[in-house]
Amino acid sequence: MPSLQSSPDPAPAPDSRKSLRFSDAGWVAAYCMTGLFELVRARIAFARLEARDIPARNRRAAGRASAITPQGDEAALLARVSYVLPRISVRLPWRSDCLIQAIAGQNWLARRGLPSEIRIGVERPESGPFGAHAWLVHEDAVITGGDISRYSLLLGEPRQGQSDA
Repeated sequence: MPSLQSSPDPAPAPDSRKSLRFSDAGWVAAYCMTGLFELVRARIAFARLEARDIPARNRRAAGRASAITPQGDEAALLARVSYVLPRISVRLPWRSDCLIQAIAGQNWLARRGLPSEIRIGVERPESGPFGAHAWLVHEDAVITGGDISRYSLLLGEPRQGQSDA
């Protein structure tokens, strides 16, 4: 599954290994403000969230998104959300781990008319502790969550060609 965070194609967001360009200042400021707002909303929602609520959350987000006609450059929006959310999250005074970032991204995309799905996977390494991870997917692109290759899907719908084991 492709990840927008490490796409080889030139993306409308800067490469994560490079510095921002001066010409990026306008969209970065706007996206950081929106990202902060969505991360605050997601943290509040997370306090009441149980794992069994995630499928219903995915359905509600898809319903909200379908009621809105997407406008603007979808690729730019996806790449920029993918770029901004993890960078804001590490600078907040509260935990904004993978699930909170996925909730924030899902809310943001739904408001812009783009459906997405929160998925949860598990990692069972031969040695070391059990690991769980959440990520956000729009169509077949990972928006938040980074490299998910080592996780087996536990909650969510696998897409064509993706196994759950």
